[in-house]
Amino acid sequence: MKKGLVLATIFALCSTMMVSAKEFNDARWQWFYSNSDYTGKVDLNTLSYDPETDTAKAWAVWVRTTGIQDLISYKIHFSNNSLDLFDRNTYVNGSDAIKRNQNFNGQNHVAAPGMGDEALIASVKGLIGRDAKLADYKKQQADESQARAEAKAQQEKAQQEARIAQQKEAERKAKHERNRSIIRGIFGI
Repeated sequence: MKKGLVLATIFALCSTMMVSAKEFNDARWQWFYSNSDYTGKVDLNTLSYDPETDTAKAWAVWVRTTGIQDLISYKIHFSNNSLDLFDRNTYVNGSDAIKRNQNFNGQNHVAAPGMGDEALIASVKGLIGRDAKLADYKKQQADESQARAEAKAQQEKAQQEARIAQQKEAERKAKHERNRSIIRGIFGI
């Protein structure tokens, strides 16, 4: 009897605690936006940033109150506050099966102020440390540019010094030859 009660309790706990893989509730999913129609979460494990292009890549899920979940791949352009959409997988709550898959092939749109896309951009910007990474990148680029300019100036200076040394050597040889000619003329050699 006790074993049956324990097993029934364990079974009840397991079935209520089981969460589908598409529930998007584990630690890798960071909440960033909610309204009366949907909640947005970003996948912390897929975030990446490229300071050269000032873009980030991220996956986000939109959990709708209608029982639908849209998992979407984004490329975020911080310079103009826009997003490129790529893959979109639609799930029904509680199911691991993809109901529909769409590929938007990088379709771009500007984030609407005060809406979920704008919140996604702001959240990703903070999570990846975009401002600090971009500032570091720009500083590195400026330092490299300065180093190239200094190296070029040093090279030009060395070339100028070499030209001056060659010119002085040529003048010295010409003066020496002139003096020899004068001495030959005087002594008739």
